[in-house]
This record gives sequence, C-alpha cells and structure tokens, in this order.
Amino acid sequence: MAGVEARDDFEVEAVATARMFPAKGRRTFIMVKLKRDKTNRLVAEPVPTGLSGAITTMAKADGFVEIAENQQFIDAEERVTVRLFKKI
Repeated sequence: MAGVEARDDFEVEAVATARMFPAKGRRTFIMVKLKRDKTNRLVAEPVPTGLSGAITTMAKADGFVEIAENQQFIDAEERVTVRLFKKI
C-alpha cells in the first residue's frame, strides 16, 4: 500500500470469526485482531470501526484482510490471509 514490496513473513493464515463485507464496488481493507480459539486455531476477529478514518481502529488491529472490489463478502469460518502490521 505504501509502495513497499509485500513480504511473506508478514502474512499469516487465519479463520474469520464473522462475516466481513466490502464497501460496494471498492477494494476494502478490514482491520482484524488475531487470537487463538478454544481449539488453538488462529482466528481473525474484525475490529469494531468508529468514524471513517479513525486511527484508533488501526491501532487496535494486528493486521488487515483485503476484500477485492468484485467479492461479495468473506464468510465466518472462511480461511483468510492476514497481512500483519508487524511480526508476531
């Protein structure tokens, strides 16, 4: 997003905890918090959003899930790629 080449070591696979919807007709980045569930799976939980552009949403997140402009949604329990803000 900042013109820096993507790195694989800043990506993890997780399971979505909730359905995630994109903005209609736009590529959307959903901020997520990572945690382990009762079965020790890595899960991605959407961070509740505040006002548009609120920096606190990003500050509470471990990374983001990208939803393409032509994708309707990501369903709960679907595997997703989380791009991390920092190594965890």
